[in-house]
Amino acid sequence: MKNIIVGTAGHVDHGKTCLIKALTGTDTDRLKEEKKRGITIENGFADMQCGDYNISVIDVPGHEKFIKNMLAGIGGIDLVLLVVGLDEGVMPQTAEHLQILDMLNIHRGIIVFTKRDLVDDEEWVELVKDDAMSLVEGTFLEGAPSIEVSAFEGTHIEELKQLIVENIDDATLRDDSPELFRLPIDRVFTIGGFGTVITGTLIEGSVNAGDEIEVCPGGIPTRARNVQVHNETVETAFAGQRTAINLTGLKKEEVQRGQVLARKGSLEPSMMLDVRLELFSDIDRQVRNGSRVHLYCGSSEVLGKVILLDREAAEQGDTCYAQIRLEEMIAVKRDDRFIIRFYSPVITIGGGKVLDACPRKHKRYDEEVLSALKIKDEGTTEDIILLTVKENSGRLMTKAMLASKMRLPTKRIEELLQPLLDSGELQIVKKEFIMHREYLKDACNIGKEILSSYHWTNALSPGMAREEFRSRLAKELRLDDGKVVDDIIRIMEEDGVIRCGEKTAALRDFQIRYTPETEALRTRIYRLYQSRRFEFPSVDEVLDGETDKVNAGHVIEALSEEGKLIRLDYRYYMEKEAFEWALGELKKTVGEKGQITLAEFRDIIGTSRKYAMEILEYLDRQKITKKIDDARVLL
Repeated sequence: MKNIIVGTAGHVDHGKTCLIKALTGTDTDRLKEEKKRGITIENGFADMQCGDYNISVIDVPGHEKFIKNMLAGIGGIDLVLLVVGLDEGVMPQTAEHLQILDMLNIHRGIIVFTKRDLVDDEEWVELVKDDAMSLVEGTFLEGAPSIEVSAFEGTHIEELKQLIVENIDDATLRDDSPELFRLPIDRVFTIGGFGTVITGTLIEGSVNAGDEIEVCPGGIPTRARNVQVHNETVETAFAGQRTAINLTGLKKEEVQRGQVLARKGSLEPSMMLDVRLELFSDIDRQVRNGSRVHLYCGSSEVLGKVILLDREAAEQGDTCYAQIRLEEMIAVKRDDRFIIRFYSPVITIGGGKVLDACPRKHKRYDEEVLSALKIKDEGTTEDIILLTVKENSGRLMTKAMLASKMRLPTKRIEELLQPLLDSGELQIVKKEFIMHREYLKDACNIGKEILSSYHWTNALSPGMAREEFRSRLAKELRLDDGKVVDDIIRIMEEDGVIRCGEKTAALRDFQIRYTPETEALRTRIYRLYQSRRFEFPSVDEVLDGETDKVNAGHVIEALSEEGKLIRLDYRYYMEKEAFEWALGELKKTVGEKGQITLAEFRDIIGTSRKYAMEILEYLDRQKITKKIDDARVLL
């Protein structure tokens, strides 16, 4: 079965609730106040089956005072029934609801003329119908089918059901991949013995009983103890179904309408949204930069300020890019549609599309920002992926994070990523993080600047200490994951930008250039190590004998990088030829005896226990030898 959501819209008292009862057998007015006043106040819900479709029907309030309730229910529908009472004709909320539906990018609908049994004047009926057709001209309902019905007498109700099925567009069916699960909460209540229950329209993905999920904003972890669809317990609820979920470990007070149930980590709440803002053509006020508005998205209502990014004021009918800075957190996704109303007076003025659900704060009149928003608005999926990765490379974006931002399953993201990885435009770092080549190029330039500065002030050093370079680069890139920085350094080395020794990092083309004075220093230090052979001096001892201690230290490092000295540890270096002779003698002895003791090695190289021990411990660390009891063997 396929799941579809049908919603009603139209002026108060035009028969929306009666129409739904005739279609489904369900009276969606459940509140005492609704029964008393005879009008819908809160959204009501019913269901029916038609052919291959499970159809959830949403009844929204038609009174202007309850527009915010209407907005909480209408955003997730696939097809709308625009209800026009033949006794009154087109009225203010008929027009306002149509504007809202058009702004929410709803594509399909049927114009339903109700109360046919109350009107005998055929000229009046034709006048009402002409009026309605003029109203929908230029909207998604232009050319839509229409039908006259009587809910009271049941006239044409079956024909309307068939018309609904005929006008369902299978191309709009929602993705029910489990990882995309998202359900805006529109009701919260408790049931004795069960605890907290929420309801909402499951707009994406699917959820199973027992699934670990979370409430956003807030990141409150919970579990779906029990799942119901249309008052029947089910194992799984799918996108396009009205769903009730019994949550574990949460009190009713911890959850409210406007929050969203989702997979853990799949939503990133924010207090800013980048949007394409569209204003209705009939408003009589400007939206100025900084205007305070009510924003409605899904079941959320949040106050915020409109920051116009390319103008001082937006006029009626304008479309522009803006950043809405909110007064509290909201959890939405890219491409979600929204409606805005003035803060005061509270009138509906427009809406638009979310381009980035978790952006950085932007400066106004920034051409780079505006260009990026245009790509997010009009670009191809590939363009948007490249831009999204470029903007978020420093945030260590995974495939799952990209999938969430792109509102796609991870499997589909992997398919879209492969050509971009093959072309080198994107690269995987540390086997999981996606980075844009421009970000890696910038990281490379930062690394070059760090090393260039170091080489300039340390001309005799073979390179910056690798750990220091790693730390400096991490700080400049604002990366906390050291392994990611290591991988970036590896990429820089593979690209021929730098070279890394065991302990140092340097620019690939860097070479030490000695002056006559520093060449004499180098010769003096090297000869000291040559003369001392197996009683090598400590670094401190070498430095104590020199006036230029900084450059003397650099020279020791340089001789090690050149391979003339062997670095045993941070205190001791040893002349290479002496080391190789000692290693050869050790191997010869082990070959003859199967092992060698510290005392034997000491006597062979003619030194003290202290120096022999330094060499053997170095060989142990290098996995050349291994200590067994009091002797060493070769590995």
